Amino acid sequence: MKLSVIIPTHNRADILELCLNKITQQQGVDFEVIVVDDGSEDHTAKVVAGFKEVIYIKQKASHQGTARNKGAKKATGDILVFIGDDILAEPGFLMQHANIHTLNPGEEVVVLGYTAWDPFLEITPYMEFLESSGWQFAYFLLQPGFTDHPEPYKFFYTSNISLKKSLFDKEKFSTKFTEYGWEDIELGYRLWAKHGMRLYYEPDAVVLHHHTISESTLEKRMQTVGRSAVTFEKLQPDVQVIPRGAKAILLKFLAQPIILAFIRFFGGVNSYYKFKSWQQFLEGVKEATGKK
Repeated sequence: MKLSVIIPTHNRADILELCLNKITQQQGVDFEVIVVDDGSEDHTAKVVAGFKEVIYIKQKASHQGTARNKGAKKATGDILVFIGDDILAEPGFLMQHANIHTLNPGEEVVVLGYTAWDPFLEITPYMEFLESSGWQFAYFLLQPGFTDHPEPYKFFYTSNISLKKSLFDKEKFSTKFTEYGWEDIELGYRLWAKHGMRLYYEPDAVVLHHHTISESTLEKRMQTVGRSAVTFEKLQPDVQVIPRGAKAILLKFLAQPIILAFIRFFGGVNSYYKFKSWQQFLEGVKEATGKK
């Protein structure tokens, strides 16, 4: 069995170097590493050139879904492993993915590993909220092994996931997404709805997320997620991810500045982040749809 690790990147050469230092040191499994440079203007090419065994593909600036598709097309492995350029693989990471696929050779099996914040970073209160709320990752809803969650596609996290190349080739990432968010979940949905994807959670396949996220990025981040949610629903109209009706009205009410200030003072920072996130998510939806 051979694994192909696919890493899309854009203008993050220094972080990518950390990523490659870790992933190229994996042992006990046959693998290749493919970096797809999505129109970087920094020294990404020079960084990758320092890793002679890494395959480098350069494309015009597009989107990470397009980059992942291009990397998958180039891959020669039986198993595709998707991670981000800010992901630091812990020892045994690839071996854990390989072991689960060896024990479960069915094409429909997809393996999800565990992504934790890099402890060497300053973990901000907003990062703690993202982890505990499920806005970033919702591992707390899963048990190790095959999940019985009714919507397993919601855990198709491309920071740490692997699947058979033969399964991926049936669908691929949609190129309709032009911003961050939802393109991985949308692919997961198609794999589940059309091909019976079975998600296996292996918490011992560990990577560290080397990316500090501060409260100052909340508005931009969640507006982007909201706009991408509109794209998701256009592609999958039977799946509702945008609040509607009474829930939407309630969220808009709670997102008023004076109400948010009240929530932050009396309800704590996590409650504030929750409703502030929904406020900005709905702003992104409004921008994408043109609806008030």
